Amino acid sequence: MIKNLTLLFLLLSNIFSYADTLSSLDSLSEKLNSVSGDAKIGTLINISEEYRTLSVEDCLNYGKKAVAEAKKSKNLVLMGKALKSLGVSYYLSGEYEDALTSFSEAETIFKNIGDTLQQGNCLSNIGLIYEEWSNYKKAEEYYTKALMLKTEANDEVSMAKTLINLGNINFYKKNYKKSLDYYFRAKILFLKHQDISGAGQCLNNIAVIYILWGKYEKAIELLQKAADLYKQTGNDFELSKVYTNIAEIYSEHFGDFDKALLYYKKSLELKKSLNDKQGIAMVYNNLGVLYSQKGDVKSANDYFNKSEELYQELNSPAGKVMVNFYKGKLAFNENNLSEAESYFSKSLEMAKDIGLSGYISDNQEQLMKLYAKKGDYDKFNEYYNLFILSKDSLIDQLNMAKIAEIEAKYMAEENYNEALKLRKEGEMNKKLLEKYKMILTGIAGAFILIFFIIAMVLWSKKSDLG
Repeated sequence: MIKNLTLLFLLLSNIFSYADTLSSLDSLSEKLNSVSGDAKIGTLINISEEYRTLSVEDCLNYGKKAVAEAKKSKNLVLMGKALKSLGVSYYLSGEYEDALTSFSEAETIFKNIGDTLQQGNCLSNIGLIYEEWSNYKKAEEYYTKALMLKTEANDEVSMAKTLINLGNINFYKKNYKKSLDYYFRAKILFLKHQDISGAGQCLNNIAVIYILWGKYEKAIELLQKAADLYKQTGNDFELSKVYTNIAEIYSEHFGDFDKALLYYKKSLELKKSLNDKQGIAMVYNNLGVLYSQKGDVKSANDYFNKSEELYQELNSPAGKVMVNFYKGKLAFNENNLSEAESYFSKSLEMAKDIGLSGYISDNQEQLMKLYAKKGDYDKFNEYYNLFILSKDSLIDQLNMAKIAEIEAKYMAEENYNEALKLRKEGEMNKKLLEKYKMILTGIAGAFILIFFIIAMVLWSKKSDLG
């Protein structure tokens, strides 16, 4: 299943309560009647952003008015700000083409006026749209350019947000070593600047790697920590994703369907309040999987169909790949082999088109089992060979060792950074600081030894092949 990773763009800030939003709107509406010029443009932007959780139509209308007024004034800074804000509103309403147009126009303006940081933020947002479209190559290109500009601007918090985006891309490509490296780099920057919400986002994404690693208790521990941080900051957008990930662990790995359902309902409630269509589609799919596991075929199909309809509306190929795969598994378990074959084949072709290696392998495995059950041994052998090619236990072991190396490296680095901080505050002596340095050096040496041993095993296997 595609896990809930944090998707970051700069103007998606904390979501305030309904009452606070209404109060703020009343105040802004009064202000709008008494201001003009640049102040009016700024007020229109603020009203548009306040409407994001209340009314899509009003949000977009005020955003468009802000852009129109900014273009009349020829104030390039406000034009860029208004376009960028409107782009975020389009994104949240699932209108990605319009969001791309707004972000592209804003990026050009910020480039022309030499605002490197805001140009980088727009490029990050464009990357996010390509990520939603499952065009990971294009998304990575934009995120990489954005990181360069943010580094040039020396804004470490903004850099950390783009590092998470790059980690997500590598996660989808199953490059977990590189993904984890980005997440830990981001976490260190967030902690350095005491950004609680950012640290929570990193904990969520690192937990997803632990899930894949089979360390479920550790993953839940990290996710609960992330949830506590999001509750402190009022970040319901990310809190909903954490709830979904906790639910997946209880459902898929512990078989505790009641607890899983409780967390899915919490997540769905938050996602609906935020009008997060992408998130709603994900939870619908996950509920379909849960009811499949419970043997409730009708409920499972109902949720899968709801999910597919939303992914179709959002033009999300990755979402459709996922839903068709799980529809296939449900049909297979019900012994509807022709129906299952159709779903798996459809999911496989779409996964190949967008390069979703995980679902390519998963569909090949299911088709292999399906043809074995049907007694079609030619087809079985075809998919067996394709599936085996994607699996290599020794390589998997090496990748896990690399992941462990990254984890140890950054945990030691965090300890070392904390030691430096405490020394400056007069709470750490020189001897203890040297201890952290020794830990960092010792861990690095230990993993070099591990890699040497695994490399020798791989070399001996290669030699055996002649």
